Amino acid sequence: MAVRLASYRTVFGIDLRTLALFRVLLSAWILIDLGMRARDLLAHYTDFGVLPRAVQIEHLYVTTWSFHLANGSAWFQAALFILAGLVAVALMFGWHTRLMTVLSWALLLSLQNRNTFILSGEDNLALLLLFWAIFLPLGARYSVDAALTRSSPFPENAYFSIATAALLIQGMSMYFFSALLKTHPIWVSEGTAVYYALQLDYLVTPFALWFRQFQDLMTGLTYYVYLLELIGPILIFSPLFHRTCRTIFMLAFISMHLAFAVFLEIGFFPFISIIMNLAFMPGWMWDRIAAFLPSRARAPVSIWFDRGCDFCEKTCNLLTVFLFLPKTPVRPAQDEPEIGKELEARNSWVLTIGDERFFKFEALGRLVSAAPLFFPLGWLMRRSFLQKGGDIFYDWVGRNRSLFSRVTAFCLAWQKTPPRYGALTQILAALSLLFVTLQNVSTLPALGVSLPSQFVAVRQAFGLYQNWTMFAPYPEMTSPWPVIEGELADGTMVDVYNGNIGLADFNKPDVVSLTYANYRWRKFLTNLEDQTYEDRPQVLALSYARFLCRSWTADAPEQAGLSNFVIFFQIERTPPPGDTKDVETRQVWTHDCHA
Repeated sequence: MAVRLASYRTVFGIDLRTLALFRVLLSAWILIDLGMRARDLLAHYTDFGVLPRAVQIEHLYVTTWSFHLANGSAWFQAALFILAGLVAVALMFGWHTRLMTVLSWALLLSLQNRNTFILSGEDNLALLLLFWAIFLPLGARYSVDAALTRSSPFPENAYFSIATAALLIQGMSMYFFSALLKTHPIWVSEGTAVYYALQLDYLVTPFALWFRQFQDLMTGLTYYVYLLELIGPILIFSPLFHRTCRTIFMLAFISMHLAFAVFLEIGFFPFISIIMNLAFMPGWMWDRIAAFLPSRARAPVSIWFDRGCDFCEKTCNLLTVFLFLPKTPVRPAQDEPEIGKELEARNSWVLTIGDERFFKFEALGRLVSAAPLFFPLGWLMRRSFLQKGGDIFYDWVGRNRSLFSRVTAFCLAWQKTPPRYGALTQILAALSLLFVTLQNVSTLPALGVSLPSQFVAVRQAFGLYQNWTMFAPYPEMTSPWPVIEGELADGTMVDVYNGNIGLADFNKPDVVSLTYANYRWRKFLTNLEDQTYEDRPQVLALSYARFLCRSWTADAPEQAGLSNFVIFFQIERTPPPGDTKDVETRQVWTHDCHA
């Protein structure tokens, strides 16, 4: 029997329903990221915080830009956060999808450039995914745009373009180049990389502290991760046994990131990586899901609206899209004289299920009950205690539908010319793919590729930098945590880092990773500690120390002011398997708040 090879369109294409899922999850990540960052808005993004704008600007490349650097006040940063959140919500629902994608990318790049010392691989990957999303029809399915497009330019779910290939290749480049950078013997000949990674107490979870007693398992996981990153990115594009290979390796990468989330305190890197891997979700999976979740109506469903009511037709289309009832016909009631008469007599839209007819709020409840996912809500809407209020609300909307038509004509206009992703878009995607591939190749030390300044200028302007050194060439060998001891103006000794009265505790905490407020604080403080090994002005230590002076006064105005303090780091070095760890106390900065 001949073995069939999958076509290049299948191998490098993405189902439009998968792109819709990608859009929703990417928007959710943006909202989560904004929420997590907002906890430290004052400390990380204002001139009051650890990195005033003047300090950050000194560390930026000449072509790097940021809206957030225009003003150092909290209200300005909060306004940009809110704007980014609103744009992300619009992107999630697919309203003016392409514009919202561009704005989300620009606002995220701007936010990241405001404080580059708290960034990690998570931020790099998310920005790249948003960049590639600009070239893709994310709003072709399950979106406001899809509901307001009378004739879709994408009749089939299968979709192939240079941009789909670029997104998939970008995702696998992260693993492949990370594997090529893992050149130390602990990855291949020794098999101890996972051992060293899980010895980083400042980074690991309580579960990892328990798990690292299993040396043989850690050795096996070392080889598993290395081989998966090296071979998986190739086999996931295999045209031979394509469906099987794609499914196996997509799930393997997802399971690896779930394990990372269990073992390591690395923020939302596993989440954004899983989103990237779900871009490989093939169309046949959606077909299986659709077969498993059919419409729950016992008979054919149709929706009838009042011809000439623009708002009514748009509402019906939106309902079919977001209730996952794409095959439900939406028709003018006047096309069927009998139904048209009932619509006028009852002043209501009409829902027909077989020969049954429903009106007003009851019709909405019945339609939701037919939806494959939202039917429990439909059951609740059909309860008598909601029906009366629902009909009152429906009648109010009906009396004001001319107003709603004018509003929706402005914010929910019909899309007569949907965005197209033609030759120019694909040429730009191809050039961008070539650009980032060269960037990835340049990170391999053995090749000795040097990038010209013009290349770097473009890279920084568009946020296309990538260097996938995930535990490469080997995991770190030291685990730091801060201890800051100081004195108030009245002579009282204080633990400045924890905000407590009394001497600081230099003993090792039970869970070192919990000494950091969150992973962005850990990134900033470990960057600070790393910088103190270099013979240059310690701008991070100075900026952080000044912030501590300001924040102590702001947080405890009733106490004497902070006079002076010393920043220490406890450095725990990872020994070879079987040896005992040792801890060194490093004094990295002494500060006088009155100097």
